[in-house]
Amino acid sequence: METMERERNLIDLGFQNFSKEEKRNVFLILDMVMKEYHKKGYMITSFNPKDIYYENQIFSFSKFEKISPVNANDEADAILNNIISLANLAFCSYLPIYDINQGLLNSRVVSKYYEKFENNFIPMDRGYYRSVLVGSVNTKKLPEVPYFYDYIKNVMKDTDLSNHNNSNVMAFVKATQAGKLMSDKNEEAAFSTIFYLTCMVASMLIAFVGLGLYFLK
Repeated sequence: METMERERNLIDLGFQNFSKEEKRNVFLILDMVMKEYHKKGYMITSFNPKDIYYENQIFSFSKFEKISPVNANDEADAILNNIISLANLAFCSYLPIYDINQGLLNSRVVSKYYEKFENNFIPMDRGYYRSVLVGSVNTKKLPEVPYFYDYIKNVMKDTDLSNHNNSNVMAFVKATQAGKLMSDKNEEAAFSTIFYLTCMVASMLIAFVGLGLYFLK
C-alpha cells in the first residue's frame, strides 16, 4: 500500500536550500497552476512561502478566492498583482542573503534594485523577470508574455520543447473525463479535480522541456 506523503509548506520543505534549477522547476509548476486559477476566475490571495504547500508530488496555493470584478479593470489588476507577486517570490528566493521565511519584499523596492541582483537568475529567465519586476511594476500593465512557462516555451521553441509534444499532451488531457471538467462552465463544483489535474499536467509538460523534477522523489 502506497504511503501518502505529509503535506509541507515551502519553508518546511527546505525550499531556500534548493538549487537554482530546482527552484525554477517549482516556479514553472506554480506559474502553470496560477494560470489555470486565472482561467477559472480565481486569484491567489497569498504568495507567502508558508501558504504554498507540497504533498504527494503536488504543489498548491492554500489561499485563493473567486475574482468578483466591480468593473472591467478589476480582473486584470488581480491577475497582474498575482503575476508580480509570484515573480517577487522568485526574486526573494534567489537572493543568497534573504530569508524567505520573512515573506515577500515590497514590489517597488524590488523594481528599484532589480538590475543589481539580476545575475541571481538563470540567464534564460532574466528577460521575463525584468519585464515583470521592472516593466509591469512601473507601468501597471501585463508584459507581452505574462506567464513564466509561456515565456520559457517561446524561448525554447526551436529546441526540445516542441509544439507537437505539447499538443499531444494537451489533446490527451482534453480527451479524458477530467479534461472535460476543465471546460465545464460549472467549474466551481469540480475545481479541486481541475487543480489536481493541472498540477499533474504541469509536471508532464516540464518533463518535455528536460527540466526533470529530480528533487521530487
